Amino acid sequence: MKRPKIVIGIFITLILVVLTIVLLACTVFVVRDITVVKAVSSRLLDEDVIVASSKLKKGTSIISLDKQEIKEEIERANPYVEVVAISREFPNEVIIEVTVRTAVMLVPSEDASTFALLDDDMKVLDVFPQSETDYHMPIVNDLTFVVPEQGAQSLVGSHITFADATRGALLSDILSAAGDPSIKLSGNSFRAFFKEISFTSGTRILLKTQKGVSFVLDTSLESDLFSQLYMCLNVFSLPSTNVDRSKGYILYEKKGMTAAYNWVESLD
Repeated sequence: MKRPKIVIGIFITLILVVLTIVLLACTVFVVRDITVVKAVSSRLLDEDVIVASSKLKKGTSIISLDKQEIKEEIERANPYVEVVAISREFPNEVIIEVTVRTAVMLVPSEDASTFALLDDDMKVLDVFPQSETDYHMPIVNDLTFVVPEQGAQSLVGSHITFADATRGALLSDILSAAGDPSIKLSGNSFRAFFKEISFTSGTRILLKTQKGVSFVLDTSLESDLFSQLYMCLNVFSLPSTNVDRSKGYILYEKKGMTAAYNWVESLD
């Protein structure tokens, strides 16, 4: 007889615990303060705009927040804003950490009428008619993006879709390699260093620098794109009075028993 009573007692206790948690979530652990923490000072990081676009309402349970949904709402409404983190500070505060996305390149549309402005995460920050585009930004050649039925403007705030998925993946790999701490060419550094990225009909990808010389990356080599970019930068950085930095190519060469990265005047 005692066992059923114990089971009933445990069951009632569990119900009371659940009810208590629900009550606390609805009355005590609710959103009262929303704080925006900015990694940099920028007019693009307007606190009121960010809070409004989060669609986060005061009085909402802080426990049941969908942080991914909040992040997506903010970034969809504010293409230049990157949500770094969203955290709860119990009992009543939500903290949204944000920074500014940096444009790093321009990619043309399939019909050659539009340029998409991308950051290093392949997110579309803006689109421009080619006739109105400021070309002080690295341009991607021989790779285009797909314009949806809703028009190019509908891409703003989303990730781009390339007409050639393989080349698109390679471009993403190059940006990832450039942003590695040992290379440090992400964001503003990337666009200040490179002028063009061109995909050839073969296995080579040419990264033309602002100085004029091009780094030649080759997908047929055993080494990955990071290693190739790293070695090209090493050769580029070597002090030399015999090299014209306004032209030429840096690439991996194998001649007989000798193999190394060299600076050459022309490609075979």
